[in-house]
Amino acid sequence: MIRVRFAPSPTGFLHIGGVRTALFNYLYARGQGGQFVLRIEDTDRLRSTSEFEEEILSSMKWLGLDWDGEVVRQSSRIVRYSEAARHLIEAGLAYEKEEDGKKAVLFRMPPKPVLFHDLVHGATQFDASLFEDLVIIKSDGYPTYHFACVIDDHDMEITHVIRGDDHISNTPRHVLLYEAFGWKPPKFAHLPLIVGEDNAPLSKRHGAVAVSHYRRQGFLPQALINFLALMGWGTDNNQEIFSLAELCQKFSLKKINKGNARFNLEKLLWINSQHLKRLSLDQFTAELAAYYPEESRAMGSERWNKSMSLYQTRIKIYSDLKSEAGYLFEDPAVYDETVASAITSRGGLADVLEIWRQKASGLADFGDDKVLETMTRELAGEHGLEAKDLIHPLRFVLTGKTVSPGLFELMSVLGKERCLTRLQRFLTQHYSPS
Repeated sequence: MIRVRFAPSPTGFLHIGGVRTALFNYLYARGQGGQFVLRIEDTDRLRSTSEFEEEILSSMKWLGLDWDGEVVRQSSRIVRYSEAARHLIEAGLAYEKEEDGKKAVLFRMPPKPVLFHDLVHGATQFDASLFEDLVIIKSDGYPTYHFACVIDDHDMEITHVIRGDDHISNTPRHVLLYEAFGWKPPKFAHLPLIVGEDNAPLSKRHGAVAVSHYRRQGFLPQALINFLALMGWGTDNNQEIFSLAELCQKFSLKKINKGNARFNLEKLLWINSQHLKRLSLDQFTAELAAYYPEESRAMGSERWNKSMSLYQTRIKIYSDLKSEAGYLFEDPAVYDETVASAITSRGGLADVLEIWRQKASGLADFGDDKVLETMTRELAGEHGLEAKDLIHPLRFVLTGKTVSPGLFELMSVLGKERCLTRLQRFLTQHYSPS
């Protein structure tokens, strides 16, 4: 059975690049009917923390990348690494070296060529005679990454090691360790790196790299998964929007590109918007309410659901709502003076707005957007205006913006009192009838 693993170190937040590695392992395992296991490489005693581990596990669960079996932690396997190192020492393949009164263990690097087949890059060769002897147990008694991962991958029966290109130079060392123990190495596949617009490896200087940031911003996990799947992989038909189930079905190591993948935030935002549109309206409004708990409680479920239905195709991520539709929660603080002046300086328009306010005051409520539309269009015609000449100023007065969802639907969710109050305030501040 195919068994793959994701092995993050809890020395920082889960990185976008790490998620892509986890995802490709997950997709390969699920597509092949294999197993995907999670190992926490926490042997860096100075930098590893339980908080970072919890963040990693939480992010994996949020993304839907469920793993098989219990989480394996390297810190619980120290005795195993010591025994393995002792075996190499006794076989003459490793030796102890004293450092500051403590002993480290080094693997004797055999001076020979190392050839292995990489499932992405093909035949790959290194000259081990150029390598120094490899520290496998540090002077504090803890294993190095190179040693622990080889022991773990063997003990966990890992069949395929799928990891980033930055590890490809480590692989010959690992192959030699497998040979020293007489073990068959797994198959290796090294993934192209994710880079920024400047082609440098993705880092904080390119923007946020932690998965938790995108979660806080209101990205959908399925959209982030979709986007990362396209970072170095794709299908023959140029399909771009995938569910996780579709990815599991279609993913293939043979389709991984050799070149680096460029991170494009605009593409991620577009993909997220497409996944937002795929949600049912009930799911969309419920998830948005969970993202804005105080605002949704204050608005009430009925009005919240009616209001949010106007924005499913208008926002790209959940955090966009406040910038896109802040007028749902607060009156416009200031108005663009250029637009405001254009309204009040157009002969008779402000008078028509005042007449509209008086007519609207006579309505029982603003629940029927068709009544509001009919009244507005008739009033515009009575004063020789096109409907848009009245609709656009009303939109600006009520929202502080020149673009919004349908005006009359918006009036319906804003409610009569709020609409009339905003119009009265605008006319008082910006217009004095002659």
